[in-house]
Formats: sequence, C-alpha cells, structure tokens
Amino acid sequence: MADLLVKKLTAEDYNAEKYVQSLSQSSVGDLELRQQRQRIQQLAEKTNAELKKNVYDNYMQFIDTAKEISYLESEMYQLSHLITEQKSLLTTLLELSITGERGPGSAAQEMIEVNPQEVREKHNRENRKKLTALLEKIEGCSKSVIQHVMEVEDRQLLFDGDLVELSQDDYSATQRIHAYLLNDSLMIASWLSDRRGPVRYKFEVLYPLDQVLPVNIKDRGNTKNAFKLLIFPDTRVFMAPNPKSKQDWLDEIERTKAAKVSADQQQQQQQQKEHRPSLTKEDSLDSNNPFGDDDESGSNPFMEVEPASVGPPEWVLELPEELDQAIAQRNFEEAVTLIDNGRDYFSKAPKTPAYSEMRRALEARVKNLVEVLQGELRVTPDKSLQGGPRAARRATTLLVHLNKSSQACELFLGHRGAILKAGLKRLRLEGKTVLYVRQLCSIFFHNLLETAREFTKAFPSNPSCTSAFVVWAHDEINNFCSMFSRHVFTSQSSLTTVAECVNRALHHCQQMAGVGLDLTFSLHTILLRDVEKWIKDGRDKMVEAVKLRAQEDTWKTLRYDNKDQLNKFIQDMRDIGIANVESYVMDELCVGLTNNTIQFSRAFLGYLEDVLRLHWAETQQLIDQALTAAFSAQLRHCHASLSEPVLKSEVPTIRRNSAFLLDVVLTLAEHRYAETVGHAHPNLHALHAQHATLTADNAPPPTISKYESNFI
Repeated sequence: MADLLVKKLTAEDYNAEKYVQSLSQSSVGDLELRQQRQRIQQLAEKTNAELKKNVYDNYMQFIDTAKEISYLESEMYQLSHLITEQKSLLTTLLELSITGERGPGSAAQEMIEVNPQEVREKHNRENRKKLTALLEKIEGCSKSVIQHVMEVEDRQLLFDGDLVELSQDDYSATQRIHAYLLNDSLMIASWLSDRRGPVRYKFEVLYPLDQVLPVNIKDRGNTKNAFKLLIFPDTRVFMAPNPKSKQDWLDEIERTKAAKVSADQQQQQQQQKEHRPSLTKEDSLDSNNPFGDDDESGSNPFMEVEPASVGPPEWVLELPEELDQAIAQRNFEEAVTLIDNGRDYFSKAPKTPAYSEMRRALEARVKNLVEVLQGELRVTPDKSLQGGPRAARRATTLLVHLNKSSQACELFLGHRGAILKAGLKRLRLEGKTVLYVRQLCSIFFHNLLETAREFTKAFPSNPSCTSAFVVWAHDEINNFCSMFSRHVFTSQSSLTTVAECVNRALHHCQQMAGVGLDLTFSLHTILLRDVEKWIKDGRDKMVEAVKLRAQEDTWKTLRYDNKDQLNKFIQDMRDIGIANVESYVMDELCVGLTNNTIQFSRAFLGYLEDVLRLHWAETQQLIDQALTAAFSAQLRHCHASLSEPVLKSEVPTIRRNSAFLLDVVLTLAEHRYAETVGHAHPNLHALHAQHATLTADNAPPPTISKYESNFI
C-alpha cells in the first residue's frame, strides 16, 4: 500500500489537485480521509528522515575528503622540504674537499675571505638600517612589531616588490600587497589605497621561511604570472606584474631557503664541535685500559654529545587542522579544549619566530571559533527561536571561557529578548481582559524568570554583566507595561478589572524577587499615573452616584414579596461582609434599611476592595482621601435629609440607616483597611465623632453649608 502511494506521488504526471479530488470522491466518511492523511504524513516524515540521513552522510564524506586533501597537501609540503634539504646538502658537499681545496661552488666563500671583516659588518649595518626604515614606514608596525622583526641580529632584507593576492576559488583579485623577502622570513603588508604620503602599507603577517614553499602556476585565461605559496597550514596565491618578476620571486625564495638551510647546518656542526671535548693522552690511555670503570661519569667523553634541539610535538603541528575540523563539525567543546592545551603549551615554549607564528595561527582559529559561537546567539530573520535559554547556554558558556564575557552577555540578552518578543507576539486577545492579562503575565514573567536563572549560571561572578542584565530587564518591563496599559487602561475596563490585572502583575514581580531581581518599583513607577487616574475616577463616580440617588431618595424601607427574596438579600449582604443584617429585619418581609443605603454600602465596600489591591506607598494618601470623601458624601446626604421638613416623618428611618452606615459599614471598612494595609485608616475613625448627631434621637438637625466640599 505504501509503495503504491509512493508511485502515485512520484509519477511524472502527478497533479495534486486531481489527486485530492479523486481521493475525496472515492473515500466514504471522514475516517477513511483521516487514514489517507495519516499515510501521507507518515510518508512525508519518512522522506524527511531519509533526506536528513543523506545530508549527514554527504557532509561526513565531505569532511573526510577535506581531511585527506589536507593530509596530502601536508605530505607534499614535507616532500618539497626534504628535496630542498637534499639540494642544499649536495651544494655543501660540492664545496668540501679532502685535499683542502674548495670545489666549484665555493666562489661566495672566496669572496667572503677576500673581503675584510669591517666591510662585511658595515654591509650588515646598512642592511639592518634599511630594514628598520622600511618597517617604520609601514602602518601597524609598532615598536613591539619592529622589535619582533629585528630580534634576529643577522636578519636582512633581500628582495621586495608589489603583488596582487588572488582568491583560491576563482583566482579573482582580492587585495594589493607588498611582500618583503628577508633572509629567514617573508613579511606581507597590505596596500592602503586611501593613504597619501610615505606610509602606504599596513603590516599583516610575518611567516618563517621554513614554512614557505613556492609553487608555480601555469597561465590560464586571465590568470597570468601567478604563483602559490604553501604556508603551513594555509595556502595563498599571488600574481606578479610581469613574467620576469614572477620568476625573480620564485628564484629568490628558493635561493634564500637553500642559503638558510646551509647556514643552519653549518651552525649546528659548529655547535657540535664546540661541545665535543678534546681527547687527551691520559683520556686515550684510560680508554684503552681494560680494567677501567665504565660506570664512572666521564669515562667515555666521545659519547657525551649535545642532543639536537627538539622541535614542537606532532599534536602542536596538527593543532590548526584539528581546530578547523572541530569547528566545521560543530564540536565546540573539543575546540575549546584544544585551544586551552595550545595556549598552555605556547605559554611555556621559547619565544622564537616559529613559535610566534604558530601562536598567531592558533589565535586566528580562536577568532574564527568566537565568530561561530556568536553566530549561534545572534538573532536573524531566518533563524528559529523555538529553543529556550538552555539552547543558548552552550555557546554562552564557551564564550565566557574564551574571555568574551561582554560579547556573550550582549548576544545572550539579545537572543532572550527576541524569544520573549516572539512569545508575546503569538499571544492573541481572546475573551475577557483578565484572561488576556493572565496569559501575558505568565508568558512574560516565566521567560524573565527563566532568563534570570540561566544568566546566573552563565555569569556567576561578573558585575558588568549583571548591570547589563538589570538594564535589559528594566527595558523589557517597560515593553511589558506598554502592552499591559494598551489592553487594561481602556474606557471599557472597570476599576475591578484594573485592580485585578495590576495585582496579578505585582504578584509575578514578587516572584522575581526570589532570584534577586525585584521589579516592583519599576512597575509602580510606570503604572502609577494610570492607577491614580482610575482611583480618582472611581471616587468621582461614587460621589456623583450619591448625589443622583439623593435626589430621588424617599427613605422608604425595603419590603420583599416572599421569604426567598428576603433570604437572598441576607445572603448577598453576607457575601460583602455584613453578617448581622438580620437585626435590621422589622417583620417577616420588611427590612428597616432603604434601597439608597444598600446600594451605597455595596458600592463603597466594592470600591474599598478594589483600591486596597492598588494600595502602594505611592497611592496610600490618594486612597485615604478617596475613601473619606466617598463616605462623607453619603453622610452629608443623611444630614441634609434630617433637616428637610418634608421628611420629618422619616426621621427614625434616617437615623436607623445612619447608624447602620456608621456602626456597621464604616466599622467593617476600617477593619478591612487595617487588615490589608497593616495600620488603621487615619481619617475614617474620626467620622464616628464628627457625625454622632445622626444617631442621637434628641439632637437638633445639623446645618449643611451650600458650598461644603465633597472631598472632606
């Protein structure tokens, strides 16, 4: 069945629309369609798995091929080096003679013997002076670089000229350079096209001559007069201005390498002669004595030969190649381990030009690894952001290990910011505002909390990075508050909704304090203006509602039609905190309270609960004034009703409702305020004494000023 499906989907005349149409017509019910869909899905997953496997196999073959090519290139380099040594050895043998006469290749030696010592020293001084002057005219040759180049006493400039560097892929021109051939090294300086004056070049690199192997390249197409320099472990291609210049470069490099090999061999032989002790007559007798003690030191002086200098171990020579391979295979941990081992070795190695170049090659690979690790954290449009902080922990930890904490911190926070932004962008406004805010707070603070924990693991002791994280968190809380305000502080929201949403955000901020990041103050500062506006709007609406109800208040007590309605009223009052409302029931279906009093009690206690959830140190004074103003407005209505002649018959009802407001509602409000805030309200308790005349039976009706403030 699966093979038949594969044949249909891979047929040359396959048409997706016709296939789907025929499938829908031939299928009976949705069950068969689901089965077909499942088969196609399984086939797609199988195809993806096979593609991934083929890509992996091809990639591994590519890595193996590149490694073999690198090995072959290294072997060719070694073979060329051996041929050069053999050529130099043959030249040396030609100059030797058993009879003491020089061979045909000793013309240079005769010239040196003819010239006096003073002429040779003068010539060396002039060459070094010329070399120093050239170095001072190259940008980037600081005092340390000049000292590095001039640290060899007999280093001289032999040949130099302008070249054009070509790309190894398509032999296109990449840059213009000037090369300097020294007697033991090759220096490359790049051309400064925008510079005028004596300084026209910029120092780039200095290669030991032992690691340079020139290779001729045949002219083809537009590529002419080109030659290749195999510089272990790299390869560079250059183009000379004309054929003669190209041949001069090849000849001069070969001649200089041969002269250097010959000089090194002669120096080594001279050192061996100086360290070999002479054989005296006594030593000869002792050596011929059959009864001599062979175990004594110095018994055989001819065996005490100074060992030749030992070069770097094989793993150091292969270190650049191993690093390239580890980086290509994304085995970053192994690459960092190799870098640590290489740095430890070079820190103890002698500071010779060869080791200096190896050290520079290692640092170049370190720079490449840092760029790759930074690419792992860098956010790009075509990069997936499905991973959490643990996905970035690997690259971050390795960058910190490589002393790149600042770059790692910046990229880590940028990566986490992009993930947070993507998560919030997927959030859709569905349902009530409270549900949306719950999801918003859950996504935002969960990501923030997870980022804080991962940041603590990645940067355990780095004050500068910690400061950057605090600044980043403050910026993110600003973005969060912007989204929060757009959906919460709208004209359709009520004070209850605002209070619940703000309280939800503050609850999550308190959880962040558990990891050492308290954002409560930042949230208060950003939302303070909107919160104060909603507290004032709630106060004004309550005072305005008191005025409107006062105009229509007839002070008639509540009467219900049946017992169920009365019981429902009692239960509703208990729900808002008034438990002793049964004491105000006058008979079976009558309550000695008015509808105005009940509506105000519900509105005031609801407003109290809302503003208590918005109670901060910054809003405390405003909340205290708002509660006092709202309750005072209702009490002023009671005073005004007592002074009305029309309502003289309702005085007992007015005093009963006033006592309910002062003794029950106000006392309950004071208790809830003290329970939530932690201390008593500064003004509510004083209202009992200020309005005591409302409950006194023989007290004269108070006088209410026409212009009395509504916000006392």
